[in-house]
Amino acid sequence: MPISESSGAPTPESEDGPGLAFKVYITASDLEEAAVLEALCPGNAEDAENFKVEKLVGQKTQHVIQRHRDANHNESGTNSKLFLVFDSPDLSERGTLLVTLDEYHGFDDGVRLLPDDANGVISSMSISNEDWYTVRQDVPDSMTPMIPLDHFALYNALTRREDFNYALMAMNKGLQDVGVSDPAEEGDVDELPKFYKPVRALNRNLDQIISDHPLYAHEQGLDEAHFALIDGEYRHKGALLVQVSPDRDSFRCEGEVAGEILRWVFINLMTWDDAKDLAGGQ
Repeated sequence: MPISESSGAPTPESEDGPGLAFKVYITASDLEEAAVLEALCPGNAEDAENFKVEKLVGQKTQHVIQRHRDANHNESGTNSKLFLVFDSPDLSERGTLLVTLDEYHGFDDGVRLLPDDANGVISSMSISNEDWYTVRQDVPDSMTPMIPLDHFALYNALTRREDFNYALMAMNKGLQDVGVSDPAEEGDVDELPKFYKPVRALNRNLDQIISDHPLYAHEQGLDEAHFALIDGEYRHKGALLVQVSPDRDSFRCEGEVAGEILRWVFINLMTWDDAKDLAGGQ
């Protein structure tokens, strides 16, 4: 099974609802359980009882996901679908990663939230007051100060503007409407979060774009380490996703999931190598 793609099989505990505790995994060093619980439940020790903390310092998020998926949640009395990962001691800027498994679009997914906001969202989802479709749509209102909105350059190496506009819309939309059975329920493109800023390639080849990108991205407030490119191979092979640093690398990804990859790497749902494995399995 490709990393982060839902297997379609239920996790060990599939009856998730009110009354179950939530697992909290601490993967960051120099971050103590007491600080995490206080950030999640400021001044509310009773609310903190809804969270069960486990330290997995140094573990990658995908390893945490697999550990959670394999756990016996019936025995531990914890929610098998939703959990939190504290992977940074900077709780005000990076916050926490809220992870949900086997989502409606067929993949595991996540968003970064301030800890107390994550408490509210995860609790609301567990009692069906909120669903993941809405959480994704509300990203601009709920994410941490380090939000990847208009954050990734999407270079246009096509000759027809209409073709690029189609690709730009698809990349920004990502998985949002995948699996939505009623077209009336699909989100308005103009109201969905936009992660990609269109940039003209200006007849430069890939090596030239990679060389020029860090300075341009710094000046424009974009991600300096990653970007995507739409070229003549897009229709048949997918978008080209590029890593500028720490090591230059690139791969193609087809389908709606291509629009999610750079965001997932940015929020630390997966590493670059995890993303390559996922794209290779499409």
